[in-house]
Amino acid sequence: MPKGRSKNMSYIIRKKERKDCKDIAQVVTVAWNETYKGVVPDEVLNNLYTNEEQRAIDSFNNFDEENNHQFVLEVDNKVVGFVSVGITDDTSYSKCGEIYSLYIINGYKGYGYGKKLMKVGINELRKIGCNKMLIGCLQGNPSNEFYKHIGGKFIKTRVSTHDKEPLGSKSMIRLLFCI
Repeated sequence: MPKGRSKNMSYIIRKKERKDCKDIAQVVTVAWNETYKGVVPDEVLNNLYTNEEQRAIDSFNNFDEENNHQFVLEVDNKVVGFVSVGITDDTSYSKCGEIYSLYIINGYKGYGYGKKLMKVGINELRKIGCNKMLIGCLQGNPSNEFYKHIGGKFIKTRVSTHDKEPLGSKSMIRLLFCI
């Protein structure tokens, strides 16, 4: 797994462990509130704080070591990001994986960690037999430019929900990467 120093911070990217469930739930809450303010309804963002503990418990209880395709980013021994990958449910593509989520807390962006997490995710998808991948991004997400910058090609839009809650009029932008 990648390990090193970046801008005087030591980091490691490693496979998710059951003990990381609470930290990952917190990263999701913080990252969504930092990234999607003004993009999704405030109620959706506020609910992340409300249900964070339950999401952590559910993740802990449903953790499956055998089917674990998630990696955490630790900077100075603190979980500040993660990537989760797997086989896409989009049947339009064969041998296609998906980056389900890639989140980094704002204070740790700009140090190359996103690219490092993406590389680990791509390698994991290759290991499970994928030769291309999708990533779904909300319209208005500032990270869309990151995905375009590293080679993402826009392929289609679809209406999306988050945990069965409508995301207002926002569409999920799907970007196809060939790996």
